[in-house]
Amino acid sequence: MKILLKLVKLIMALAVGLVLGVRVYLGVGMYKPVWDASKEIPEVDGYAQKVTDEIINRDVKIIGLGEATHGNREFQRLKLDVFKTLMRDNGVSTLCFEMSYGEGTLVNDYINGRSDETIEQLFSHIRFDIYHTEEIKDLIEFMKSYNENSTDGKLEFYGFDLQNPDIDLLVVNNYVKQHSVLSEFQINKNFDRFINGEIEFKSREFDSIMADLDILRTELASDLYKDYPNTDRVLKCIDNIFCARELADKAGDMVRYGEYRDEKMKDTVIEIYEKTGYPIMITGHNGHVGYAGSYVKTMGAYIKEEMGDDYYVIGTDYFVTKCNINTNGTRKNHTSYSADPLAYRAKRLGTYYLDFTAASQNETLAKLLSEKMPTGSLGEGWNFLNAVIAGSVRVYAPVNTMYDAMIFVYEATPLNLLGY
Repeated sequence: MKILLKLVKLIMALAVGLVLGVRVYLGVGMYKPVWDASKEIPEVDGYAQKVTDEIINRDVKIIGLGEATHGNREFQRLKLDVFKTLMRDNGVSTLCFEMSYGEGTLVNDYINGRSDETIEQLFSHIRFDIYHTEEIKDLIEFMKSYNENSTDGKLEFYGFDLQNPDIDLLVVNNYVKQHSVLSEFQINKNFDRFINGEIEFKSREFDSIMADLDILRTELASDLYKDYPNTDRVLKCIDNIFCARELADKAGDMVRYGEYRDEKMKDTVIEIYEKTGYPIMITGHNGHVGYAGSYVKTMGAYIKEEMGDDYYVIGTDYFVTKCNINTNGTRKNHTSYSADPLAYRAKRLGTYYLDFTAASQNETLAKLLSEKMPTGSLGEGWNFLNAVIAGSVRVYAPVNTMYDAMIFVYEATPLNLLGY
């Protein structure tokens, strides 16, 4: 009995030791890079710029602005700050968001005075609640006010994602009813039923909706509707619904799902640029707009293949974030560290912009930018592993292979959702 008791105690001691060892190992992996990154890099100071400076001094056609997280106020505020700078210095008048094409169409109608909805009603159609904030409200109202008072060209707004087909169909349905397109579509209750959540996207009932959309697409492509407002956008919404159905079929394969989504987003961005003929700004997660991501070919990589140096990407990073993020269906705030030494410098400089071509003139910075280093990356989901496994909250790669420039924030604060 004594021998058995000693054996049990030994096993328990070994188990406790193993647990403590794992915790120490994970803790070192998570926090040692943070300590290592907490150092001064004074060479940055000679190249750091404010976002209000002339940040892109060459001709480019598409400018991407990334965000290291979806859940911080600073990265949302940068969307408007950078857009204003690009309007002033680069002739940008079109802004494209990581939201569905239909959502972008509703926002565009609002800022161009073609909607009777209030801003609160508009937000009710934007499915990503990360955009239900004062920062995005300020951005939309700025664009609306600009258009109301502009004697020059108007600002335009687009979405380039395809994850919320109910809003794409809402735009189609509104158009059909407004313009009395094909009487059979006016009385087709399935459109409304899907928008109201009564029909599953992958169900047989939705097959009949797709058949009707195919007929409608042919009808709207005729000359009869070419001068109607939003006809081109409605046709794109229909295409998006078909693409979203194909995307849904890939949901079980993370790589196929991610690459198909990013390739289709690239197609939409290129279409928007070709339609406007002027430089445009796109904004979304770093993992979409950048030239490289964690596990899939990114939208930015696809755009780079087609546009070459006409595509310019600005990434973003924090040193420490308290991020508002989806946690098992509920939004909560979680703290995370990037271990990015360039973001640590923002503690002294404040938020700053760094052009990598210019900074590479300095030997120390050129070496830092071209070596593998950690940057922060949080998506729209948090689990317990994010608190202990560094690779789940960081990307390890040379930053000059992912972006042309970056904006660094020392401490990022959580979103304040408006509750729309």
